[in-house]
Amino acid sequence: SISRGAAMVVLLRVSALALAMTSGRRLPSVATALGRRAAMPLAPVASLGPSSPARRARALMSDAGAGGINIPAHCEGKIREGLQAEEVKVEAAYDDPNGSHISIYCVASAFEGKSRVQRQQLVYKHIWEELQGPVHAVDAMLLK
Repeated sequence: SISRGAAMVVLLRVSALALAMTSGRRLPSVATALGRRAAMPLAPVASLGPSSPARRARALMSDAGAGGINIPAHCEGKIREGLQAEEVKVEAAYDDPNGSHISIYCVASAFEGKSRVQRQQLVYKHIWEELQGPVHAVDAMLLK
């Protein structure tokens, strides 16, 4: 007889196997199925559309890895331009050198009359491509 926890692991593995078989992705380990990050292969660039968000995010990641783009500065410029913000500051959080975790401070007239969630949505709209690639998380967001 197996425990309930062991049965759940078996169920997760069977579900992951079915997903892997239908999507062509590598099967994650048990630890991954229980919550650790998966090392899933990315689709080949040639299979992506000519201007798809995934293709643009992949290009940003390769440029960032080559030292070509400062991700926080890039995000700051996109937010400033998109919201016509009076003040924007985007910093790499936790002294993260590649900017995969960022903190955002922004003052914009576009936020007037908006709820906190609506303000965040406005900011996320302008950095959506970066969130699909080089930026893993926005750790703090102060919007005025």
